[in-house]
Amino acid sequence: MHTNSTYDVKGTRAEINLSFLKKNFDEIRKNIRSNVLIAGVVKANAYGHDLHTMSDELIALGCDYLMVANLREALSIRAHIEKSGVKASVPIMVMGVTTQDDFKRAVKADITLTIFTLEDANLLNDAALSLKKTAKVHVKLDTGFNRLGYKDHHLAVEDIQKMIQMQAIMVEGLFTHLALKDRDSDAIQFNRFDHVIHALEAKGIKIPIKHACDSIGTIAYPERQYDLVRMGALLYGYCSRPTPFELIPIMTLKTNISAIKWIEAGEGVSYDYTYMVNERRLIATLPVGYADGVPRALSNQGYVIINGMRAPIVGLMCMDQCMVDITAIPNCKIGSEVILFGSALLPLGVLASLAKTNRNEILSRISMRVPRVYYRDQEICKIVDYLL
Repeated sequence: MHTNSTYDVKGTRAEINLSFLKKNFDEIRKNIRSNVLIAGVVKANAYGHDLHTMSDELIALGCDYLMVANLREALSIRAHIEKSGVKASVPIMVMGVTTQDDFKRAVKADITLTIFTLEDANLLNDAALSLKKTAKVHVKLDTGFNRLGYKDHHLAVEDIQKMIQMQAIMVEGLFTHLALKDRDSDAIQFNRFDHVIHALEAKGIKIPIKHACDSIGTIAYPERQYDLVRMGALLYGYCSRPTPFELIPIMTLKTNISAIKWIEAGEGVSYDYTYMVNERRLIATLPVGYADGVPRALSNQGYVIINGMRAPIVGLMCMDQCMVDITAIPNCKIGSEVILFGSALLPLGVLASLAKTNRNEILSRISMRVPRVYYRDQEICKIVDYLL
């Protein structure tokens, strides 16, 4: 849904700054060699920022590839692009497993697939032949992450030799994923990856797009960018390593106070009275809970920002609401703005630490009932409301 600044943006919402997205992208581009491609990772609803909106923006900014976790995400982007009539487009790649039953759907939509068995390559080749199309694939190596990919690298080289002979398969890429435990273990993974590249080149096989680094890897190992880097969290403003440029988080999660009441000594708040007071306290209710994506683990642990001050979360967080203590915060009233994360006073990383999780989990769990409000140059340019 598109709208203007007259839209009522009070209530729980995620405010997303597209000008900051551009700044992050431009800084990333400056720090990557000019011949290295940038893949925008938009899996998990673009880390909660909206799959279609972020895909459109990243295409416009100059991303060379879009990458997702599964075929449904890829097909959704493809359908959106076709429906919107966007002239500029980029390849879309599924980084996870695509079932053999879905090979024809993927080929029809020109989706690049991840492959790591000869059986899948043969069946994908058959599917592409039946449709008179060519299927692009990236072969995945397991170099130590122990999730997906060829563990037997000798077999990988043998199978790739056979894949490149297939009539309807184009082996466009070769990739791996770092565990990022430490530099020594990462070096072992890089060496294993390089060994396969060299073994293929010794047989006259040069794969066009080789990639190993996600956001953290790109920052930690600028010399290991290969032909493409996979940018996820970095685009959205987050990295657990120091960056050589200013990184700006593009999302702020907000709500507004819905009720205020005094409670007396001896009273409790929320389920099971896990929070009891021994003196009179002023409690505000917020229309946001764990069903919106705010971790329940913040019960009696976390805090929010109201009028520039911390308001502790008190009592067990509910599915749709939570309570905070505003006794020490002046000028609170129904409708006062509340920052759940995203300001300098409450960065997402602090919230994640309090909830004993990581930033990506919180972002990706922001639910569909939270509208996404987009700003460009401080003006609302778009609102995505999944329910209306």
